Amino acid sequence: MIKQFQAFLRQEWGSLLVICIAVVIQLYLVTRSLPFLITNVLPDDAFYYFDIARSIVLGTGSSFNGIDMTNGYHPLWLVVLLPIFKFFYTTASDITPIRIALIVAVVLNAITAIFVLRILTRFSNDSYVRALGMIVWLLNPFLLYESINGLETALTLCLFSVFFLLALRNEEGKSESYWMTGLVGGLMVLARLDMVFYLGAYLVWILFRRGWRIGLRPAFITGCIAAIPLIPWVIWNALNFHMILTGSSNAEVLVNHELIVQDHGTSVLQFLKAIVYLTQYSASALFDRTGMYALSFFGMGAAAVLIVRHEIKIPKRFSKMKLSQYMCGAFLMLFIADASIRWTVRPWYFVSFELLLAIGAVVALSAMKPYVNHYRTGVYILIGLILCSFFVDWSKNVRGAYHGQDQMYSTSLWMNEHLPSTTKIGIFNAGIEEYFSTRPIVNLDGLVNVNAYHAMQRRELWNYIQSQHIGYIADFDEYLTYRYKSFFGIDDPFANMTFTYTVDGLSTTTRSQNGVNIYKIK
Repeated sequence: MIKQFQAFLRQEWGSLLVICIAVVIQLYLVTRSLPFLITNVLPDDAFYYFDIARSIVLGTGSSFNGIDMTNGYHPLWLVVLLPIFKFFYTTASDITPIRIALIVAVVLNAITAIFVLRILTRFSNDSYVRALGMIVWLLNPFLLYESINGLETALTLCLFSVFFLLALRNEEGKSESYWMTGLVGGLMVLARLDMVFYLGAYLVWILFRRGWRIGLRPAFITGCIAAIPLIPWVIWNALNFHMILTGSSNAEVLVNHELIVQDHGTSVLQFLKAIVYLTQYSASALFDRTGMYALSFFGMGAAAVLIVRHEIKIPKRFSKMKLSQYMCGAFLMLFIADASIRWTVRPWYFVSFELLLAIGAVVALSAMKPYVNHYRTGVYILIGLILCSFFVDWSKNVRGAYHGQDQMYSTSLWMNEHLPSTTKIGIFNAGIEEYFSTRPIVNLDGLVNVNAYHAMQRRELWNYIQSQHIGYIADFDEYLTYRYKSFFGIDDPFANMTFTYTVDGLSTTTRSQNGVNIYKIK
């Protein structure tokens, strides 16, 4: 056992070094100051998780603010957060459990990296190439930041890597463990619901690879086992909220589809135009964040040459396709579902693409090896170019990605000092303010407030605000004048409010042009 471990260290020292570097970087990031975390690492959505976990621990149930019930979260990550908040949360605005949660994410990422390394061994026998694949996976700023974003991302990626490895073992004939693959697949979906596309791709692969007669039984068994951890969540949603998906996903789709009607009318051509535009926009953002614009020249050129040389073959039948190709198809379906149908995209939705990108880089380099002189020198040069590309990506797209959130944090502090202690405050992006405010906050965008979502469906959001006796609204004006304009049910909400104060951020270098405006409802 010791000799095997020593051999593993000698062979994979490059990949293990990359893992250690990534862990050090992420530990450095998660231990920075609160303003840094708010403007660089933690999106407002992460604080929804923290708010709900705190409410459950404090005994007010599955609620964002201790008042309004919600299902606006993926349940498995919330389960992980509960003991953290139970044992480490002490007083209002305590960020100790947040830091503990981020450290847990770093640990999960290190575990994921080991599984990813084992996956890459299936695609290359060259340790140098695998180390490059680990660089593509781990040192990309996109994954470095998004996998410690306080959301379900790290847990989802960990389960995805385990599921992928188990599925590959099934493809190799090394395991017939349908129950284990199904169970991990079900937990993966419970960690993030749109990962169901990967589970579905695996079930379809079983059917085509083994034939319908033979493959139907293992596919059915795997699917049934995967459903076991999901059934309680589905039943709870149906009984309490009369929906299957989360309230947050329904609210986002409602708003984004309404904006097209609000801006362009109900024309079918405008609807089709929106599909094309949002798909292209989301793909462009994905390429920006993953460094794919730099890598794509290498990837597409290498793939074209290798296809011509028949080093990479494109199967003519589904039954001949490899599992990894089905997983690529699963990501494409996931992308289309979010970007082209739901029109709801956040950077962390597509982090799983990084694993497919790493596999693609490893496959292409391994296939090119017989045709390249000074192969290892070329690998080193490529590593340098990739790291330069990642640095540019970090500088342009990742650094200060949440620059406006320092104003939201400052707003919570200002409200604590200047607004009456019992006055309810309505906020659309309400995660940060709820966590740090001592005033009662009501979420108005429906992401973690099912009652607000139903009011938006009826175009009666202003009536809901009045029925809740909300005294102030605090947010960026864009949400009042544009994004939620169609849902108020009145022509001019400003006619019913008086301006109170504008809160600027703590940072003097913020790129936001406008502060958070606070209005008192007449």
